Amino acid sequence: MPLQIQSASVSQEASRYVKAAAVDSVTPGNSVAVKLEGNYIGIHNVDGEFYAIDNICPHVGGVLHAGKQEGGIIVCPIHQWKFDVKTGKCIWPGECELATFPLKVSGDNILVDLDSPSAPPKQNRLHACATDTVERSKSTRWRVSS
Repeated sequence: MPLQIQSASVSQEASRYVKAAAVDSVTPGNSVAVKLEGNYIGIHNVDGEFYAIDNICPHVGGVLHAGKQEGGIIVCPIHQWKFDVKTGKCIWPGECELATFPLKVSGDNILVDLDSPSAPPKQNRLHACATDTVERSKSTRWRVSS
């Protein structure tokens, strides 16, 4: 199943919650990436619960939503750094943290609160994915298609 980067729009339902994705676009065990007001955020579905974290690995800028999700852990596809999607804490090699964002589900939409990250989001966006779709191939290599 391809992992998709989706456009996002501001929701009129809440003052600072921004529509990030449709609920049915983030199936259990999968992730999508969204760009919300300049922030690259990964939306992760762990056993039916949604979590929003900074989508850029602080190591060399890997796009985290394209990595393998192991329960509540997302693995960077470049050097296999591991992050807890619930807390943003680096599990391996440790000593760093990603911003997490509060979110809520409203109807069929996932909304993210951009004003309340747990830590300031990283500003290095050089390696952020600019394609429409990133999908896993059957090998360990990655295919990027637009």
